[in-house]
Amino acid sequence: GLLDTPTKGQYYFNGTEVSSFREKQRTTLRKGNIGFVFQSFNLIDELNVFENVEFPLLLLDYTTSERNKMVMDALEWVGITDKAKSKPPQLSGGECQRVAIARAMVKKPSLVLADEPTANLDAANSHNILKTMETLNRELKTTFLFATHDDKVISYLRRKIYLVDGRVDKVENIKH
Repeated sequence: GLLDTPTKGQYYFNGTEVSSFREKQRTTLRKGNIGFVFQSFNLIDELNVFENVEFPLLLLDYTTSERNKMVMDALEWVGITDKAKSKPPQLSGGECQRVAIARAMVKKPSLVLADEPTANLDAANSHNILKTMETLNRELKTTFLFATHDDKVISYLRRKIYLVDGRVDKVENIKH
């Protein structure tokens, strides 16, 4: 997620070598191109759902009307438009997870890093979210990188990368 500087080697993001980028360059690249789905939601309790999803857009150059449309589109993708005015403490765990996913996807990033993105969702909502991510991957070319043990998520993958002690141990392409 461009939060750490590599200790050795080269790192490319969208064809640009970024391992030597300074913090300000990494921040600029991250805020426009990477979405994060945290396992613990990381929603701001004082903000409503709409404002939580809008938050990453405030760092970018969008007009109010553009932000409003983008937020409502993202809430629609995850099936939670009816909760736009609710605050996180009023939501179930699954609803909070859907808000977190909408926030990660609202700017249509080229990469979404997701730590157990469906851990707090029931089977139906998990599949709806994964199908949405699959559609965004296909239509917007967004890459989703999951850290997961969830078989529901694994069934949607095209490739598994196994890490052992921080190094790639095995890469497995999956045919569907």
